[in-house]
Amino acid sequence: MDAGTAFDINQLPSLVLIRIISHSDPCIWSQLGNAQISKLLSTTSFRCAWVCQLANRSHLPSPVSCVNDIVDICTNVLQPVSRLCGSDAWLTDEFVRALATNRPLLLNALAPALLWSSLLTGKRSVATLVVQSVAGLDLTMLECQVVRELLVRQPSLWLLEWLEDNGVDFSQLYHGDRCFDMSLLTGWVLDNRTDLLGFLTQRNLQLPVRSLIDYALGVSTPETVEFLMTHGSGHRNALSWSDMLLMACTEASTRIDVFEMIVGKTEPNIVWTFAASCLASHAMLDDGAYKKFSILR
Repeated sequence: MDAGTAFDINQLPSLVLIRIISHSDPCIWSQLGNAQISKLLSTTSFRCAWVCQLANRSHLPSPVSCVNDIVDICTNVLQPVSRLCGSDAWLTDEFVRALATNRPLLLNALAPALLWSSLLTGKRSVATLVVQSVAGLDLTMLECQVVRELLVRQPSLWLLEWLEDNGVDFSQLYHGDRCFDMSLLTGWVLDNRTDLLGFLTQRNLQLPVRSLIDYALGVSTPETVEFLMTHGSGHRNALSWSDMLLMACTEASTRIDVFEMIVGKTEPNIVWTFAASCLASHAMLDDGAYKKFSILR
């Protein structure tokens, strides 16, 4: 090459360019306005190479010992790619297949983070492919901390169904309080997620109705309260609607529509007299006390 001749980087083979760019800062390369480089940055081959370099620099924990380890892998290895691409659309079946074919050890190391990211973004096919591609990947890893945190961050019926379809036995997790602890169930009650609670009851997993109902009174809809009462029937220490009425009268935060629904489930009797006395005892603290008295009348 003559001294005065500028070197054309586009003449380099793609594999050489991928290696050069993945070992440096791809964000700088993306700002050059070079059409060939921009096209190269959007290929699966480049993303696999860059992810490999990011993983090497990050010193991936082996084995993963807590949820924070998984979050750190996402932050240090996966999120830089998403920032370069402008979204997480790059995390595809094609990318997972490429890792499985060309970098299986890297796929094994990244599997928990790939699962985490794909499930939190609703990429079920990607998550399924990760499970199928990594032998012995246990979805109940870390004593179910991963499942629990996923359900806290993505409380969706499809996630419950996906986990079950991929080998998670919720009956074991439920009875061991390893996943469905009260804080999780309470959150579903507060958010009126009867679809999630219904998933459990359809599998004969008994909800702790007496505990949950305390949270449902002040903040949930009549539908949620009725759901809990319906699925609490037949269980030991089940609540009757008369019990429910007394509880509703004792709690000043009970919503008026919930109170009206509960009254409608009972017949006028001595319980109504006690209910009125309960209302009167905290009427000064209950802005809806007058309307509740009117409903009882």
